[in-house]
Amino acid sequence: MVVATTAGMFLVCFESLCTCFGSKRKDGSEDHVLAGHSNSLSSSEMRSISDRIPASPLRVPASPSRFSLSSPPSRNEPLNLSLEHVVKLTHNFSPSLMIGEGYFGKVYRAELRDGRVLAIKRAKKQWRKCYALVFIYLNLVQLLGYIDKANERLIITEYVSNGTLREHLDGQHGLFLGFNQRLEIAIDVAHGLTYLHLYAEKPIIHRDVKSSNILLTEGFRAKVADFGFARTGPTEPGQSQIETDVRGTAGYVDPEYLRTNHLTIKSDVFSYGILLLEILSGRRPIEVRRGATERITVRWAFSKYNRGNVRDILDPMLTEAINKDILNRIFDLAFQCVAPTREDRPHMKEVVERLWKIRRDYTKMQRIAELTL
Repeated sequence: MVVATTAGMFLVCFESLCTCFGSKRKDGSEDHVLAGHSNSLSSSEMRSISDRIPASPLRVPASPSRFSLSSPPSRNEPLNLSLEHVVKLTHNFSPSLMIGEGYFGKVYRAELRDGRVLAIKRAKKQWRKCYALVFIYLNLVQLLGYIDKANERLIITEYVSNGTLREHLDGQHGLFLGFNQRLEIAIDVAHGLTYLHLYAEKPIIHRDVKSSNILLTEGFRAKVADFGFARTGPTEPGQSQIETDVRGTAGYVDPEYLRTNHLTIKSDVFSYGILLLEILSGRRPIEVRRGATERITVRWAFSKYNRGNVRDILDPMLTEAINKDILNRIFDLAFQCVAPTREDRPHMKEVVERLWKIRRDYTKMQRIAELTL
């Protein structure tokens, strides 16, 4: 086993580099993944979808030169747990404590004597030679420990208690997210990806940004989770991409990556743009039960946007009045993120900065509206 640490990142390598610990909720709501499964959309089907995504008609403005993090990193400290202790905490990996299961392994809930709750990820046997990239940062699920012993590969992370973003968009937790909550979640996710791309010691490409990989705290802060497909990005001078097999989830995958096997940080930007549309519309990227004109959400939404019907894109559960200029700006940003060519997409740093400005102006408008009541 090899362990490398930096100021903001743990890199844990178990003998060889292969992806690990994708997960899904126990309700079976995981989206199909492009990883060779029989129930996945094929690469040719995904290419057919991606080729029809329209380019944004608008130019990307220049990014301001300064970027600062809005919140300090969390102070959670690493744990020193033995395999025997973990077995005891999970009641020998009891099914009653399992909170998720995915392609690479199962996730268990465990509670320490001091009341802290942990998530313990246990690799399946075929994936026990694996690596994990986990980070210490506010908007990324945090690594607290790991175990490599007796043919067990366990990763211990913080437990994020309020479910996934997708569950909340589906109303599974009883309350629907308001526009301001959705905007804050979008900003949190953009912060997390900006850290991965720009502020980690080496650029990290998540490769599986999607709503079921965004966990929410009780205070509705968003954390990017599941680094099973994560890869270090280009590190050589002048290098902008790496060549690798396609991994990700149908509907979120960068069409250029799908077509060429060339992965860049802009591949995450594309996935984020799809996620932003999902946050605003409530629709999944691929709505298999809808008619042909509405099945691919990005195409349906862009058609509405081109006609000036941006309010029709919003989730019907969002009944509050939202200024049309705010909607145009946020949808414009989403469509720039999903531009078919990478050169037309902004960097995540710019995405954060533009969302900050949208939030600032939205807040001002809300205050003015309250004063006029």
